[in-house]
Amino acid sequence: MSNVWTTRYRLLCEHCEELAKKLSGEQPITPEVLEELVVQLLAPALTLLRQHAMNKRGQCKFCGWTRWKWRFWRRRRPCTVFQALDLTMRRGPDIAWWQLFATIGNEVSLADVREWLSERNQPVAAAASPGVADDPG
Repeated sequence: MSNVWTTRYRLLCEHCEELAKKLSGEQPITPEVLEELVVQLLAPALTLLRQHAMNKRGQCKFCGWTRWKWRFWRRRRPCTVFQALDLTMRRGPDIAWWQLFATIGNEVSLADVREWLSERNQPVAAAASPGVADDPG
């Protein structure tokens, strides 16, 4: 039996996975659709960063609280939202894509991701060059 929160969490994960698959798809994406996808992914990240504003020790109001009583030698953990976003943003696009593919269930190697990115970034020469006949006869 699942409650409302687990169902909403599952649906949100599925929606994010669907957005990731659209971005990694083989088919070209129009600039309007790409802009919409970027906004759908960037808005929640920015909202989370604003909600998890950190103090001078890198801690926010939400992350790292436990049920244990406060002890002098126990320190709260740094904000996990900031750590996750900062780590992903500081890495190169190849590492970010590799992590994203692993998250959505596509088990590929980092070398495969780098090859995919290099193929994806190359222009299509035959279709773009004028004067090349499609029909050999």
